[in-house]
Amino acid sequence: MDLAILAKNNKSMKKGFYILGLVLFLVACSTYRKVQVIKDALSINDSTNAALLAKKPKVDSAAIIKGLLNKVDLAKIDFTTMNAKFKVDYETLKNADNYIVNVSIQKDKAIYLTVRGAMGVIGLKALINKDSVVLIYPLSKKVERKPLSYLQEVIKIPFTYATVEDLVVGNPIFMNATNIISYKNNNGKLQVGLMGTLFKNLIILNEDNTKILHLKLDDVDINQHRTCDISYSDHTSYGKFQFPQYRDISIVANNKLEIHMEVKEFGFDEPLKYTFAIPKAGKRK
Repeated sequence: MDLAILAKNNKSMKKGFYILGLVLFLVACSTYRKVQVIKDALSINDSTNAALLAKKPKVDSAAIIKGLLNKVDLAKIDFTTMNAKFKVDYETLKNADNYIVNVSIQKDKAIYLTVRGAMGVIGLKALINKDSVVLIYPLSKKVERKPLSYLQEVIKIPFTYATVEDLVVGNPIFMNATNIISYKNNNGKLQVGLMGTLFKNLIILNEDNTKILHLKLDDVDINQHRTCDISYSDHTSYGKFQFPQYRDISIVANNKLEIHMEVKEFGFDEPLKYTFAIPKAGKRK
């Protein structure tokens, strides 16, 4: 594929960016299946067991969720800078494609994305900071400057810049201001249902409750009819933290989208590698 053909397919690349944006920024919602609340691990087979269980103290759900969230919070990756290369594959009902995405993050300040398509040709560069988004299309030499709310309008999700950073790094999202609604131990892994202001959140932790293996987000507003499942795997040690090198995302709304992200390389607290200058010319929409 030559540059002329790629230039003609600029609109397709732009759509591809939006789909990639879903990988990096999407948090979605839908029908939530509550897990059964486990009141005790013992089965009640006779009156003796029933009497013994009656003497047991009631489970303090508030204490359980507080301890859980404290563990998860302590396990979140903390950093000053991050550089990474992602291989991103996606599939919808109509098509499939893949990209190589270079990412540099200066924590709490800026996220730089460079998206390469066929033959390594750069189809898009994007700079995201706390209040704006700059989209650069090298093939057409077009530059668009938009407020951060633009991403919320496109994806229909009320996230913050900090949420975007956490999602790229692999930290859990929408874990704050939540109340426990259900929990159980499933084959040694704790499965907890949480209720937040915006989302219902079902999480599955590993055996020692330090890593999130699976996260399912559902909108409190059931009329949205959207759901997002995120699985994290192949955690690699980084100091006292665990960095997930594989993320699988399944999004079901009006259509279905399957995404696989593989981290090909990464580093923290090093000089930024994938930054770029912003052209002066461009329009704001």
